[in-house]
Amino acid sequence: MNPFSWLFIALFTLSAPSSSSDSNSVDSPPNVPADEPIPVVTFVQEVTGRPGSPDSKTYEQKVVLAGDRVWVLDERRNLIQILRGDLDPAVLWEVSSDLARYREVTDLSRIQKDRRIQEVQFVRRVADLPQEEKREMLKGAHIRLNDQGEPIREIELEEVAPTDGAEDGLRLVKVYENGRLVADLKLANMEIPFSFAPLHEATGAFSREVFEVIRDLKGFPVSGTIYVVTATLTHPLEFRSRDIEKGSVSASFFDLPEDCQKEEQRAFLNCPICGSEVERESSAARARDREGQWIFFKTRECFSEWKKQRKARQ
Repeated sequence: MNPFSWLFIALFTLSAPSSSSDSNSVDSPPNVPADEPIPVVTFVQEVTGRPGSPDSKTYEQKVVLAGDRVWVLDERRNLIQILRGDLDPAVLWEVSSDLARYREVTDLSRIQKDRRIQEVQFVRRVADLPQEEKREMLKGAHIRLNDQGEPIREIELEEVAPTDGAEDGLRLVKVYENGRLVADLKLANMEIPFSFAPLHEATGAFSREVFEVIRDLKGFPVSGTIYVVTATLTHPLEFRSRDIEKGSVSASFFDLPEDCQKEEQRAFLNCPICGSEVERESSAARARDREGQWIFFKTRECFSEWKKQRKARQ
């Protein structure tokens, strides 16, 4: 079993980048009868650290988790989020509270793609620096190189078995990527009736190298902190799960509501610093504002200036 519901904390508290999916049509799902019961785990999740919100504020989400799909009621944003890993490509739907409109995101791996591009660009920028300065810059950015000078990801797993005095017999697991902590978890010894491997691979919340190391961990993550590393920022997200129950729901539970209309999104927006028109898919950088919405930048210099202005306002 690979019960990594904590992955979906990353996905649903750090929502995937908004993008139009006209060029990436979603294929029909496999032939699963709409009334066929699907085994699920339901729970309430308390999350602290949503991007754009105060660190001290905690939000609740109601989660219904299956082997290849997830349903989340996000009461703070008045949204229902549905991740369908059984579709090709995997798709995230954000449905309005009145069930009348939805947004669709299909490029769920964009976070890691952008991060990989940024790392390659960083390596090129420091290539001509003195060796010691270059080494320090790479270390500070948590970038390691192979013998060919290409960025690599080295993963370390630190696992502590429960002791007699441990909280409810929970196992402690820490995951490091290039020396940076990306997950600090408490796992309960709970059997889950399905594997998460197909679903968590599709989300892109963590690098492929992290998945290759952690995919065989067993246990249900009841609390902890994960650190979602993007091309621009690292987002620490604390979570705690409660009211955990096993059950089943109809397959149609994860479908879009009847007559729900797709809300198209503009391909081009304006950079908040220079005012130039920016294409979502080719922006130099992007970040979230205080409301958790994505904003896009024309150049890296614009992004740096935006960070300076934001810091000055704090």
